[in-house]
Amino acid sequence: MGEFDLITRLFAPIADPESALGLQDDAACYTPPAHHDLIISTDALVSGVHFPENAPADMVAARLVGTNVSDLAAKGARPVGCVLTLCVGPQWDSSYLEAFAAALKTHLDSHGLPLWGGDTVSGPTALVSLTVHGVVPRGEMLTRKGAGPEQDVYVTGTIGDGFLGLKEVQALDTDERAALTSAYQAYAAPTPPLNFAQHLRALASCCMDVSDGLAADLDHLCAASGVAMDIALADLPLSEAADAYLGAGGSWQDLLSGGDDYQLIFCAAPAARDDLAVLAQNCDVRLTRIGMSKSAQSGPCRADFIDPDGQSLEIELRGFRHF
Repeated sequence: MGEFDLITRLFAPIADPESALGLQDDAACYTPPAHHDLIISTDALVSGVHFPENAPADMVAARLVGTNVSDLAAKGARPVGCVLTLCVGPQWDSSYLEAFAAALKTHLDSHGLPLWGGDTVSGPTALVSLTVHGVVPRGEMLTRKGAGPEQDVYVTGTIGDGFLGLKEVQALDTDERAALTSAYQAYAAPTPPLNFAQHLRALASCCMDVSDGLAADLDHLCAASGVAMDIALADLPLSEAADAYLGAGGSWQDLLSGGDDYQLIFCAAPAARDDLAVLAQNCDVRLTRIGMSKSAQSGPCRADFIDPDGQSLEIELRGFRHF
């Protein structure tokens, strides 16, 4: 399948008919709503780094959309469109690309994220990237900066399932995916709490998503806001798989630094607790208060994880690093 045949057959039918201009032009055209800011983010996934080289097409598409939508959720943005960069690796034949395009449409549609266009090339390694666009009312974007001392620290969902899911993916052959666990699904098809995030703008003082690991990403929040945090290990929300992993001798460091959770962490004033509980219930989101922010005048801007005995957990590697 040639480049233009691929575009015509697989991507033109799933592209937004208005903004994408039928994929017959060199650019898309979108007019943001009045009195809104346009939020733009991009993430690339490389074969063998961000997904296994033998990953099925639906996993690649699901992870591509989920990881990018997570960035919009962290800003409290409503998705409005995206452009795709596709580098076709030597193992991606026509049937694989057909399956990828079909899965891409499914996951884009589930988040209300129209495809506007993109670029298609070939190379020695498969790579996929989305540049996502969202909107927020002017001046209301959530950022990493804004937390002050004595604020509650929250996380959505559970922590550590992305790490555990990757271990399962690496242990299974492609045709062994019959009984998928929740951890496998957390890695293979991340689902950020997008609807919840769009209602969070009025309640949170800062926010970001958990991609590199809870420890590292809480550190990022601390550094941006100029605070420190005390996080209670006993309060961290874990799945049955994560509880079993710890019970079998697994380490907290793996769960706190493994990454790929694509949940939200944020701070909010204690006065917002009741409103946040109602919002979480209405959006069917598991929400857990895991600690408090504090002044960093006497120490570094970072998160300390405190065990039930009041001792700080030493975490040698706090998260994933690309370099």
